Amino acid sequence: MRTVHVIDAGNVPAPVNVVGETITILAGGDLSKPFEVHIQEGVQGGGPPPHFHPWDEAFLVIDGQVEVTVEGKATTISAGGYVHIPGGSIHAYKNISPTAKMIGVVSDPRGGQFFAAMDQFKVPEDLPRIFEIAERYDVTFLLPKPDAPSAG
Repeated sequence: MRTVHVIDAGNVPAPVNVVGETITILAGGDLSKPFEVHIQEGVQGGGPPPHFHPWDEAFLVIDGQVEVTVEGKATTISAGGYVHIPGGSIHAYKNISPTAKMIGVVSDPRGGQFFAAMDQFKVPEDLPRIFEIAERYDVTFLLPKPDAPSAG
């Protein structure tokens, strides 16, 4: 039997910082199968580059505007708008207002685990570790991987 998962306003988990995005993992891992719930907040220009992963993902924009690109088609989503992205779809988003806030729902615990593992990494200095962790959680970024530093 699964467990009831309740978070009241005084018991919200601490957010993680994922390359400039503040992500609060409200319900994650085995507690909330078959989905997870995150609050994602960012600044203008923030958001992940094109990528894909095996799980479905959905976003409800609750503040600001976000440009969501799925399989090459960009759409601006304003507060109150929603997008569902099937697993395996190449997608990205970019915050186009000064700030943006979304509720994210993913269908696999690897989403929150990936975010937690990425806490406090910075670009470009942590790119090799970011790519390593992404691979571990079945996230594929569509960017050239940085060359490994040469010895000597």
